[in-house]
Amino acid sequence: MPSLHTTGVKLFLALLTLLSTAPATAVSAAPTPHVFLLVLENHSYNQVIGNPNLTTFNALIKRGALARHYTGVAHPSLPNYVALIAGSTLKLHGDDPAQSFAGPTLASQLEAEGLSWKGYMQGLPIAGSSVPYAGVYAKKHNPFMLNADIANDPTRAAHVVPFEQLQSDLKAGHAPNFALLVPDLCHDLHGDLRCLGRANVERLGDAFLKTWADRIMTSSIWTPGAALIVTFDEGEDAQGGGGRVPTLILTPDGQPGMVSDQPYNHYSLLRSIEDHLGVPPLREAAHAAPMTDLWPFH
Repeated sequence: MPSLHTTGVKLFLALLTLLSTAPATAVSAAPTPHVFLLVLENHSYNQVIGNPNLTTFNALIKRGALARHYTGVAHPSLPNYVALIAGSTLKLHGDDPAQSFAGPTLASQLEAEGLSWKGYMQGLPIAGSSVPYAGVYAKKHNPFMLNADIANDPTRAAHVVPFEQLQSDLKAGHAPNFALLVPDLCHDLHGDLRCLGRANVERLGDAFLKTWADRIMTSSIWTPGAALIVTFDEGEDAQGGGGRVPTLILTPDGQPGMVSDQPYNHYSLLRSIEDHLGVPPLREAAHAAPMTDLWPFH
């Protein structure tokens, strides 16, 4: 009759054999993040909500999460665009496209983590162009090319491309982890002397929003981990330093109709994007509260 010791050894060896031959338990991978940030122009909250010319934005509110007390951080446009990728206005002021700044941005953070980024600029003549204006394209709305570290490096500047490339990237399933989407002066809702009247400019911008929101949200990229954020650079009042504007966050796994009355701004949004993409908050974003009530999935 085998001893208790021998029996125990046999049982232990049998257990080891069972464990070594058992199939490995599948571990689900984290969703691939794809954040699209679309920046429109110079409309305060009350100029957008309920505006009959902006039917797309108002319809998207029912599908997404709305920040009702969100503000820009400065006037005029240029410093707000810089704040959205750098976490500070870096003392830039006015809209002079000859201004520049150096130092880390969301782009350099993503590069350090092996993540991808692109700027899609409507009207940009060629990838990496540093021209101040071209038709109704304006460099003052292109913060990547205002960053000397990107503008002076052709490899990095090549990530700033004409807007039309977004369509081919979506079709190929090659959209970056972060994409900054900037319409030209005729489609950003602000308007230009070369465009039509304001009401028509609003309709042009709203149609632009519909086209690209539809393309993004029907693409293969639109899976858990993706987000389309629509905000405005500044409003036409002084709240928060840059005016109160509506900001909308859409995700494939969100809860439609969510609203927040928390006091957010561009630094809060950058903080939320950085949290979602797994990089540390930059400058003023480190002191801003993330928008977790509207975007809890990151």
